[in-house]
Amino acid sequence: MAYVCRNYDEALGTFALRGPVRSSKWQPNERPLDPKPVSHHRLIEGVNDYGKYFDVKLYQTIMARFYEPKVEDGKRVERRLYMGHGSQTSRQFMSHTLRVECGANTLWSDGVHADERTIMPIYTTGFMRDDGVMFSLNSYWVDGNLDTTRSQHTPHYRLVADNDVRKHKQRVAAHFEPYIMLAQMRMPEFKAECKIDRRFGVKFGGEGYNRAYYMAIQDMWDSEVPEQQDIDVFFEMCQKAYDIIASKRGMEQADFHIAGTWWNRSTAPESTVDDLAKPIEASEFRRAILDRINKYVGSNSLKKPEEVKQFPKYSEYPRSNIHT
Repeated sequence: MAYVCRNYDEALGTFALRGPVRSSKWQPNERPLDPKPVSHHRLIEGVNDYGKYFDVKLYQTIMARFYEPKVEDGKRVERRLYMGHGSQTSRQFMSHTLRVECGANTLWSDGVHADERTIMPIYTTGFMRDDGVMFSLNSYWVDGNLDTTRSQHTPHYRLVADNDVRKHKQRVAAHFEPYIMLAQMRMPEFKAECKIDRRFGVKFGGEGYNRAYYMAIQDMWDSEVPEQQDIDVFFEMCQKAYDIIASKRGMEQADFHIAGTWWNRSTAPESTVDDLAKPIEASEFRRAILDRINKYVGSNSLKKPEEVKQFPKYSEYPRSNIHT
């Protein structure tokens, strides 16, 4: 992995430390980030109307641009631009080399409560070009602190439900209520067939999109008398919902042993759903089923975007409901 390069000073030091690479694939203004040249990790020197800068390039993407600091009113002002990328390699590069994360970055400050700390997002969707290069964050740092009054990032939104969406969800719940009640009555069967899976229990783990579930729920939504095969798929979906709830609860329980976790290499037997300290309740099972039904009938797509302010506080940032 490439060396750490967090700002202009570190880029300048690395550029001076590395000699030019004797290869037609490298330009005179380019240097490797690593002691041993790696073609896809490059530090590029440039200049434009704003000033001198260094680009940090991974493969074909300029991940960061650091401008030479200026002195304004006796204060040191440094401009840094970033562009996020969703690939695993890019995320690791951002975290290790640039020391930032793709997505929300919480800025730590002494004496500031966690909920009051500033969120600095670096998204994969750009909003501005600088000399033809797309970036999603244009940040200004004054004496080492982010100046949110001058900085900008890609606009972001959260989806909110208005009265029309709520009424639609009420109609969906009423339509599927007989089948949800049947699923709740069959909870002992789901418990007996429950399969604890680490992939479901980890953070952000789950089933994702399932086309078979989508087709079955759509048919049940459009028909007053659905076919038996659609009902069977519905209950299969309910079983999966039960498994995911149990797996996530097990991962949060200290004495719960799940295959695949690092500490379960001992001879301790794998835990089952019967070992959960808090059993799965009918009400939370119903919510999980309804969440899946609303996803597959398109209820969530009816929500309206509401813009979230630039650089919100930690307590104001909707991590699970943010869009660009």
